[in-house]
Amino acid sequence: MPTLEKLPNLKILCFLYYSFNGKDMVCSEGGFPLFQSLLLSSLGFLEEWRVEEGAMPSLCHLTIHMCCNLKSIQDGLRFVTTLQELDIKWMPKSFKYRLDKGGLDFDKVKHVPSLVIRYSNEFLHI
Repeated sequence: MPTLEKLPNLKILCFLYYSFNGKDMVCSEGGFPLFQSLLLSSLGFLEEWRVEEGAMPSLCHLTIHMCCNLKSIQDGLRFVTTLQELDIKWMPKSFKYRLDKGGLDFDKVKHVPSLVIRYSNEFLHI
C-alpha cells in the first residue's frame, strides 16, 4: 500500500481473490490523491482496514465484497466526504448490522448518499 498510494495518477484499484494477504491495510494521510474507485473483494485475511484523515480525498465509489474477516468500517471513512456510493456485498450480517441506522458504524457512513447492502449472510463469518 505505501507504494500504491504514492502513484499520482491512480484512479481505480481492485483487490481481488487474495491479491492482498495481510491482516491490516492502511491508507495513509495524503495517499491516493486522485483515487476514485476501490474494490476490496475476497480478501480472506483482511481483518482491519484503516483510512487516515486526508487519505483518498477524491474517492467516489467503494465496494467491499466477501471480506469475511473484516470486522468493521474504520473511523477514517467518515473523513472521505467525496464518497457517493458504498456497496457492501456478501458480508456477514454482523457487519451489516453495524452499518444500519443506529448501528455502531452508522455515523461513519451516514454522509454517503448511496449505501447498498446486499446478500448478507451469517454463515459467511469465518
